[in-house]
Amino acid sequence: MIRFFSLLPRRPDIDRQRFHDHWRHPHGTLGRQIPGMLTYVQAHQFDTDRLGPGQDEYDGVAMPSFDSPKDAAALVDEPLFVDNIRPDEPLFQDLPRVIFFITEEEVIVSRPPIGAGTAVDRQWDVLERPTSIHLLQFVHLDGNPGWTGANDAELGLRIGALRHAVNRPSAEVHSDGAPFLGARQLWWPTLTAFQDGVDADRPAFDELLAQAGHAVTMLAVSERFLR
Repeated sequence: MIRFFSLLPRRPDIDRQRFHDHWRHPHGTLGRQIPGMLTYVQAHQFDTDRLGPGQDEYDGVAMPSFDSPKDAAALVDEPLFVDNIRPDEPLFQDLPRVIFFITEEEVIVSRPPIGAGTAVDRQWDVLERPTSIHLLQFVHLDGNPGWTGANDAELGLRIGALRHAVNRPSAEVHSDGAPFLGARQLWWPTLTAFQDGVDADRPAFDELLAQAGHAVTMLAVSERFLR
């Protein structure tokens, strides 16, 4: 799967609530109508005491997915995007700070394997849920080149994440240089599940996130606008 990340900072004169609400509607309502997207998710950042400073550097991440890098790169030239989305962006986004990152996504844990988690956890599917708790980490270019390793799946399961994916830059799109080394995504069904999972094995949480080195790490409520 090709995942298009748009890291969005809010305009300085817009408060958080207005940013998130405008992004949901009208922006999200218009955005879900753009042809070519397989899925469209908005990750709305919120602060948590399980993360440190810098978690609010970006107020949200838009995450459409596509069949191919070519389809993803063509998004910004799609007529509905040009006519409806682009004129709306400066009304709530700090456009000079927006970052686009097109990636190839590898799901390393789609749901807890037999013997891990509970039976009801194994029935949970992020694609069937309108909202989920979503941890996102974007590894800066001066971060750790070995930011993803053989123990990723184990560490994610130890902190109760029900789904775990890593994203690497699309060489086809970012042939002249990507903005990040890669991205990590972990999902929980609820905020309580996230907090309980982290608190149950804080060393695993810290080890997993520390593998990235210099990175942007945030917690968000992901809202699914298009399956």
